[in-house]
Amino acid sequence: MKLKRHAINRLLVRSWCIVVLLLPWTGCRKPPRPAGDDRLAVKVQIVEKVARPRSKTLTGEFRSRIQSNLSFRVGGRIESRSVDVGDRVATGDILASLDKSQLVSDVGSARAALESAEASKQKAMSESDRTERLIESNAASRADFDDAKAALLTAEGLVEVRQADLEAAERQLQFTDIVAQSPGVIIDRQAEVGQVVGAAQPVFTVADDGDREAVFDVFPSHIPERPIDDEIALTLLSDPSVKTVGIIREIAPSIDRTTGTVRVKVAVPDPPPQMQLGAPVVGEAKYPPMDVVELPWTALMREGDQTSVWVVDPETEAVARRVLEVESYVSGVLLVTGGLKPGEIVVVAGAQLLRPGQKVKPIATKTLSAGEST
Repeated sequence: MKLKRHAINRLLVRSWCIVVLLLPWTGCRKPPRPAGDDRLAVKVQIVEKVARPRSKTLTGEFRSRIQSNLSFRVGGRIESRSVDVGDRVATGDILASLDKSQLVSDVGSARAALESAEASKQKAMSESDRTERLIESNAASRADFDDAKAALLTAEGLVEVRQADLEAAERQLQFTDIVAQSPGVIIDRQAEVGQVVGAAQPVFTVADDGDREAVFDVFPSHIPERPIDDEIALTLLSDPSVKTVGIIREIAPSIDRTTGTVRVKVAVPDPPPQMQLGAPVVGEAKYPPMDVVELPWTALMREGDQTSVWVVDPETEAVARRVLEVESYVSGVLLVTGGLKPGEIVVVAGAQLLRPGQKVKPIATKTLSAGEST
């Protein structure tokens, strides 16, 4: 009896050891995964349209509304100039002069020719009077009288021609000076003393006193429409604290063939004194807000030359590719103007791992704005 009890105890001890050894294995086993749940977890965003402010920033030049190129009306060698770039001028100031020696000689020759013609005229008048008296006494023929009258008319015509030649020579002599036609500032000089220039060749550029404007050369794609109230916020590039507001005065109707740009002129009615002529200015134009959908760049997919995203079907949770119309890219954010409707679900993270018709497990995320990322 005692031997039988000892065998039972040994059997119980062996069974307990087996149970102790199997406990760790049974505790570490994972519960079985439900069959058919192979969905990929992706972050999604609900499509919402927002009114996004729009603006464009360009760099231009601050200048006078009226700029005049001054030149000599005759050609010659520049003998002197009295002004330089940056100098102020008043109406009637002589800015530069040509060598006058040749034109002075031309005036002298024209005056001598006039005096000779006038002497010939006096001689013809005397001969005409004498012939008229002789014909009264039958001492001269009618033919002699006609010849004398013809000679007088010729002499009178020659005097008129010589008088016109003298006036032209004196006028040419006056054209040897460049005279300021209005008050302003010299902003450019294109010739130096001793240089030979032709008639109408620009020598100085003068910015007339009066209205000021900012001039911008803009690519057509940068001006899709006119800004709000045609206002342009202007800032001095060298000193951003200097600011003012201008009004669009003119937009060129055609594109410059050389630069491919359109010239925009902005009137500046009250410019700050720090804005000097020729200073570069920054102009900011604000446009009416545009309704757009903002998506992070991680949602972007490319298929050829088309931009697309994955859209999740809320019933089947399957994804489908959707082509977008993108207005612009701003700080990692897509601004979408077409292709999506409010309330649709867009994959914003994990898009590169998907294929058409694949089922996903959506994880909602907040709507992103410019400057944020997933």
